Amino acid sequence: MAFTANDYVIDSADQYGDTGYDRVSVADWLRYLNAAIRATILVRPDAGSVSESYQLASGVKQTIPTAGLRLLDIVRNMGSDGLTAGKIITPAKRQHIDYSNLLWPAATGGTAVDNFSYDPETPRIFYVTPPVASTTDVYVEIVTSQLPTKITAVGDDDGISDLFFEPLVQYMLYKAYTGDDENVEYQKGIQCLQNFFNLLQVEMTAAASQGPETKE
Repeated sequence: MAFTANDYVIDSADQYGDTGYDRVSVADWLRYLNAAIRATILVRPDAGSVSESYQLASGVKQTIPTAGLRLLDIVRNMGSDGLTAGKIITPAKRQHIDYSNLLWPAATGGTAVDNFSYDPETPRIFYVTPPVASTTDVYVEIVTSQLPTKITAVGDDDGISDLFFEPLVQYMLYKAYTGDDENVEYQKGIQCLQNFFNLLQVEMTAAASQGPETKE
């Protein structure tokens, strides 16, 4: 079952030793939860993965859906209606495509995609080959990292996998312990932040980038 915001609030308040919400209000815990979700998806983009059928623009240069933060994968063609599963699409390094055909961006437009190329330095942009025809709708199954809907009430679903429950709680505790009030316990907060990164299996200094790495 999916956890609700209330599960996070109760667990965080219990570990903080404030089940009566005298030191940290429920509204503040919800604010910390939203911050924790943003931080988790920044470090682990897959925590906010969303798969959908998406219509490509004509040509080679493409942008991910408006709600997307970065591209994670492009799986397969989905026909001209967005519903008809087609052939698999594979990632390819831009340099390899360039070496094989310097004129590939000017090739004849196609009705299905063979490859896509992605650079994590431009996380919202990718390129496809062959170019998408301007006369036919071309859909693909795309996977992007997205922020879930902002939590505003304790009954809300957090919008990401239950696997990330404990890292989220640790980040919420970090925010509580390092809050700007008389109850600041900074060192405890830093330990909670370290716990957050450890649970996500990354180092605190690691780069927060993921995606279909195709850059040499």
